[in-house]
Amino acid sequence: MRTGLGTKMTMAAMALLLTAAAPSAAATWRTLKAEADQGSVCIDVQGQEFEYSLLNDEQPTVVEMRGPRRIKIVTRYLFGESDPSPQSYTLRVLLDGREILRRAYSSGTLETVKRCRGGEVAALRKTILNVPTGRHELQIFAETDGAGRVAGRFYRESKARKAKDVAFAPERFDGLYHLQFASGKQSSYYHFSEGAPLGFSVKGPTTLKVYSRLDFDHTMNGSQNYSLELLRDGESVGVYHYHASKLSAAAYVERPDILPGDRKLLRVPVPRGVHRYQIRCVRPEACGIAVQIRIPEADVTSR
Repeated sequence: MRTGLGTKMTMAAMALLLTAAAPSAAATWRTLKAEADQGSVCIDVQGQEFEYSLLNDEQPTVVEMRGPRRIKIVTRYLFGESDPSPQSYTLRVLLDGREILRRAYSSGTLETVKRCRGGEVAALRKTILNVPTGRHELQIFAETDGAGRVAGRFYRESKARKAKDVAFAPERFDGLYHLQFASGKQSSYYHFSEGAPLGFSVKGPTTLKVYSRLDFDHTMNGSQNYSLELLRDGESVGVYHYHASKLSAAAYVERPDILPGDRKLLRVPVPRGVHRYQIRCVRPEACGIAVQIRIPEADVTSR
């Protein structure tokens, strides 16, 4: 049965639709339970059982969610006894009473997918929609050409928490300096020199971010090359070369005779297990380095 709704989609409504074929960034999805449906059906997918909501063209299956967030609607055709394969159906979605999607699908039977109590099932079809800011109600309908039904499952995109780094303190260093910026902000840095390498132990797997600044005195030129060697468990991992410029708008509180260089990043992937690291300054011959080390917060709290 057709509803007779022929409302042309507005450009705003069209913008809500993200077709399944369009490339998208990797996302994490969580099951979203329908607030109201027309019953349910168990579908066996290669030995795993999933509960689907039944859809029809007269009474809506209702899903509520808060945006901004994406919703994924997965649908399958459940073949009737007289239905040939493939079969087609039309999925309709209303957002707060306004139609935002009317889309036709066609799919054939799959040998690896069955209804738990018997019956042929079609390959799944996927639709992804953007839900705008605020709480919204989605009404979902399915219009069939055959004698069968359409079943659907719903998922909301889980917003990944941005990974947070926290300070990591080394065990061996020759001084703790506080870098004062013209803005008034201060940062703590651990200092070491060519004769006294930086040393620390860390449990992997994780990745450290080591930010280094070369020491400049007030008479040095505005730029300078320097090299750092990274050792793990007594063996050299590599030598890393940098070109630094002198900063004149910042100074160390404890050492006003030293000017910092601009910050350079060294990423240190740490394999599984506990490892002992050293960082040595190998160029220039007389060098001083200040570092700040960051480690993912999750790698600290989970251990």
